[in-house]
Amino acid sequence: DREIEQFAQMLIYEFSQLTSARGGQAIFTDIHLYWEVPALFADLPAIGPGGKPTGRLYREYREESRQFARALMAVYREGDAQGKPFIFPRPIVHITDEFFRTPGHETFLEEVCGVASAKGNPCFVLDREGGISSAPCGLIDPGGKDIAGVPEEPWRGGPSSIQNVTLNLPRLGYRAEGDDRKFFTLLHELMTLTAKAHVQKRDFIEKLLALGDSGPLAMLASQNAGTPHLRMDDAHYLIGMAGLNELVQVRKGRQLHESDEALSYGLDVIGHIRKEADRLSDLHGIRFVLEQTPAETTAYRFARLDLKHFSPLSGRFVRGNLIRGEIYYTNSTHLHPAAPVDPLTRVRLEGLFHPYFHTGAVTHVELGAAEPPASALAGFLIRAFRETKNNQIVFSPEFISCSRCGATSRGLLQKCPQCESEDVDGLARISQYVSRVSGWNRGKRAELSDRNRNGGYFPA
Repeated sequence: DREIEQFAQMLIYEFSQLTSARGGQAIFTDIHLYWEVPALFADLPAIGPGGKPTGRLYREYREESRQFARALMAVYREGDAQGKPFIFPRPIVHITDEFFRTPGHETFLEEVCGVASAKGNPCFVLDREGGISSAPCGLIDPGGKDIAGVPEEPWRGGPSSIQNVTLNLPRLGYRAEGDDRKFFTLLHELMTLTAKAHVQKRDFIEKLLALGDSGPLAMLASQNAGTPHLRMDDAHYLIGMAGLNELVQVRKGRQLHESDEALSYGLDVIGHIRKEADRLSDLHGIRFVLEQTPAETTAYRFARLDLKHFSPLSGRFVRGNLIRGEIYYTNSTHLHPAAPVDPLTRVRLEGLFHPYFHTGAVTHVELGAAEPPASALAGFLIRAFRETKNNQIVFSPEFISCSRCGATSRGLLQKCPQCESEDVDGLARISQYVSRVSGWNRGKRAELSDRNRNGGYFPA
């Protein structure tokens, strides 16, 4: 047991220290966890140290896998040396139909929910049809074919996403000038331009890969058992969007959460974008897929540009504080962060959009300073699984870290409760991971201020 705990600790600490060569930025990493053995792997020969078969099937390691998953949760709950939550790797916990039929799932779910309440690390992916999902960064494919590759050798799989192009939906609303036909014509033109950008990027990458070992992408062009690491035939090209909530308000006079008509119009727009993406995929012979763009900077940048080029109209719809320049658009298809709706309603309404997305669809439940009981979060997840179409839920608590004494405290406080120093920095979710608030742009800080904290919704 102690050896497994130490290995779990080593894995998390070492992954949390991985940085890219560009500016020391932390590498975005995930660990996918299943309580049951996924059917895709269950009857395959297990691969052990050195890439050699162990002589057993993966299903025979069920108990060891569960023990390791619980050890990981123990490390996440403790946090780093100062009690701060680990930023990466993020534990992606898959809740499937088989999960509820597997012995011990109740205890494991409460353990993970305890970590979610205490630190906010786990992301809960709701795989209702039993398929393997590599959300939020990979592609949701209930059939598993995008992940499996060669069925007997699933490690050869792993599709890649070449780039993401994000659509500024509110700007289309301003340009349409109240004409629905003009709006959808503009949307068609923008989707065509988006496809053109992706095709040009594909052609450029293929030219670099063709240079092989002498090119700048030599590592990606290298082959493993006859298969290149980057297989352009399996690549996907992401199309995201920002500001659906504001677009709907421009067109219908209400935000997504304010009327059924507004919500229905938003669903029509996303459905149209999905159909256009499928049509363009057939036209160009490459896969365009929809993603909920994380938009750490995009929602702020789009709002600033529209305030510059489409005033005074845009000033009525951008969010935040115009005087201080702290403005933003609501990200993707989310409800406005300040929408006065309870968490289950938010999960239900945002979940209506999730079937249109191949990747990255998520709903955030803001806990703020509250730390609800694990049993309350577990019950909430079970209801979300059974009563909504939502694909992924993240519970998001907030903290401060004191630079003087090193203490980590709950809530976005103005000073440290341990030493009363005001030299503190907030820790909160910026998009799909936790980071220091001091590094956020003004738009994200405005969004943080607007967020509707729901900690009091859950019974103590």
